[in-house]
Amino acid sequence: MTVAFAGERGAFGELATIEYFGEKVKSAALPEFGDVFRGVARGRYGFGVIPIENSLAGSIHENYDLLLESNLHIVGEVLLRIRHFLIANKGVSRRQIRRVFSHPAAFAQCKKFLKRFPNLTVVPVSNTAWAVKKIRNESFGDAAAIASQQAAADFDMRVLARNIEDTKWNTTRFLVVSKTSRFPSPAEKRIKSSIVFSTKDIPGALFKCMSVFALRDINLYKIESRPVHGRGFQYLFYLDFAGDARSEAQRNAINHLQEITTFYRFLGSYQVDKPRDPVYHRR
Repeated sequence: MTVAFAGERGAFGELATIEYFGEKVKSAALPEFGDVFRGVARGRYGFGVIPIENSLAGSIHENYDLLLESNLHIVGEVLLRIRHFLIANKGVSRRQIRRVFSHPAAFAQCKKFLKRFPNLTVVPVSNTAWAVKKIRNESFGDAAAIASQQAAADFDMRVLARNIEDTKWNTTRFLVVSKTSRFPSPAEKRIKSSIVFSTKDIPGALFKCMSVFALRDINLYKIESRPVHGRGFQYLFYLDFAGDARSEAQRNAINHLQEITTFYRFLGSYQVDKPRDPVYHRR
């Protein structure tokens, strides 16, 4: 079994993969999020690990869309504390830095730090660890990257500043996706389910959809709206709620919901994770 994630070794996706599957997991680093979804959907990889939202920067809309398009199932989640480091080539000092490379989400999570250096030019790239690899491979003497401590160690780079994220509670939620659905053990006390649906174009439609859960005392964790591509201002709603979709109250709520929606799809039931700090690995 191989688990796919987006980026390079040392990427936060790899750290989330290790946290969920263990240090002995066989993983594959792919260039883009879409590559992960397609690889799992085509059976090349057993699982994929992708970020879906961050406590500072918000949702990663691309992955919500890819989740629906790929027809994959959510089988787990990882809540990973994100610690950002300013990383440069050895021998390069902070005074020499004129450019900073990283993923746009990392820039959004380090706004306060970057405001202290208004003359720095931020250069968005597809992945934080790839940013470290780029400045190393091209021997930049005026550039740094924002990435993990693991990426700094893996590429043998110098750390110029530590923990530069805006808050120590900076956390990214990763989803573990699979081609086949898997339900958690009934013994698990904290279970979450995810669905996606669209409403009828009538007054109070969304309120009616939410009420099927309120009537059964089911807690809602999150609702995310995404436009339906090619259909103007029509929307899909992604919903996370408490409990296993097979349980009586949840099952009845879903049956009721399907009676008043135009589209419905079950995404998965899985164990709720607690925020955790990534373990630094010497390798």
